[in-house]
Amino acid sequence: MDIISNCSLCEEHSLHVMGEKDAQMMQCLNCGYVSTSKFIGTVEDNEEYKNLTEDMQRWSKQINNRIWIPTIMTLPVGMLYPQDDENGEMKWYFARMVNIPKEQQQNYPIPGDSGKFYETMYDTHNVVMFDEFFEGMLMVNNKMKEEAEKQDKPIELKLPKLKKVD
Repeated sequence: MDIISNCSLCEEHSLHVMGEKDAQMMQCLNCGYVSTSKFIGTVEDNEEYKNLTEDMQRWSKQINNRIWIPTIMTLPVGMLYPQDDENGEMKWYFARMVNIPKEQQQNYPIPGDSGKFYETMYDTHNVVMFDEFFEGMLMVNNKMKEEAEKQDKPIELKLPKLKKVD
């Protein structure tokens, strides 16, 4: 079952519900929060919640007997992820995927694959910060389109029409 519904957190009609009841994932493309069947219950009794990092626990939200956590989206063009800003507020960051110069690749060995090295990495030193997830998604969509044009292949994220609500 794949449906689009209103999000319990941001109330926008951008919650994508995928899968069946026992293996369901709910992803809001407006606020950036996600929940799965593993996060049913409360923060006090949910085992998956207890395995989350301190930051993820702090950023999580509990609504309607379900725990919601911020999305970490890793894509060929970059990564969109949550992180605290200098004031301790959660913001959304985009780190581009960049090529590792040939002479530096030996500093990035692929674990368990002796003699092979990573050729690309997420540039977390030069990030773009967004107050809202959907702003970051717009950048991701634009980066995917740019990459598709470079490769002359159609690569596109099918995003709902997003608008900022003040």
